[in-house]
Amino acid sequence: MKRLTTRLPNSTPRTRLDDYLFEWLPAALGMPVPKSKIRTLIVSGAVYVNRHRNKLASTDIFAGAVLEVYYDEAKLNLSAHPSAAPVVALKNDQILFEDEWIILVNKPAGIPTQPTVDPSRANLFDLTKQFLTRKSTGKMLAKEVYLGLHHRLDRDTSGVVMFTKKEAANKGVADLFSEHRIQKTYHCLVWRSPSSPKHQKEDRFEVKNYLGRISAKNENAHFGSVTSNGDPAQTDFRILEVFRDAYWLEAQPKTGRTHQIRVHTSELGFPILGDPQYFPANVFSMISAPRLLLHAHLLEFDHPVNGQPMKIEAPLPDDFLGVLGKLRP
Repeated sequence: MKRLTTRLPNSTPRTRLDDYLFEWLPAALGMPVPKSKIRTLIVSGAVYVNRHRNKLASTDIFAGAVLEVYYDEAKLNLSAHPSAAPVVALKNDQILFEDEWIILVNKPAGIPTQPTVDPSRANLFDLTKQFLTRKSTGKMLAKEVYLGLHHRLDRDTSGVVMFTKKEAANKGVADLFSEHRIQKTYHCLVWRSPSSPKHQKEDRFEVKNYLGRISAKNENAHFGSVTSNGDPAQTDFRILEVFRDAYWLEAQPKTGRTHQIRVHTSELGFPILGDPQYFPANVFSMISAPRLLLHAHLLEFDHPVNGQPMKIEAPLPDDFLGVLGKLRP
């Protein structure tokens, strides 16, 4: 048996144990895991919450909870899943800001934010820790380099991710997220449905509704607007550029629901180019996208220790710029 452990980020809202595992476990393992198999792990006593065995799938878990999952590698067929192409190391220009308390990194698309059970699979957390370790070579260090994880981007989303370098900074960063004192700004390229509202450059609009899971429990998680039992969700949008069949959008989520921007754009009739989950399967678009074209462009916040206003920007990656160039006349 192998063990997999995680601590829920401080920005995590209250959620059911099985729902959280269904979101986290496939990414951690690097392979799909059916909801039925996750329920089997829970009821068989293979899942622990804060060091206590928990056999109830509907248990509510909260930010800061520590989860442990014991699993049989052969039964999960891990060997059948190919690892992602390795990323050797972070480059200096991927470090957007660093001081003694925090470090902000420009995450490339295609790698998870946190470690998986496959040690050969690159992830941003380990790459950042390795970067800091290389910098410390030759210095007198009393202990291993520390790195704290507070938020995540999906594997195929690029852009700004913030880590803490000292435990003393954790509470300040956690408060930024829990008290909504950090502004996230995303850029995305979206297809414009013929039936969707027509907009001009610099138009602003918002989506404010309730989001919840709308897929069956034994299927991959798919979210959408609901009229009951949902979580409030709000995203503010601005049109940055208008093309014949597409928009370049700025999105500022005011809440942090799963797939929030992807769901809001899709339900407006503006699905994000390259989105394998929310782009309509019956639509043929002439616009080719190499991946989900969603980029975490900017984080704005007051420094968690000294209070200095911070505005950290990740430039648009080459694949995003490449599609943008093809859209322009």
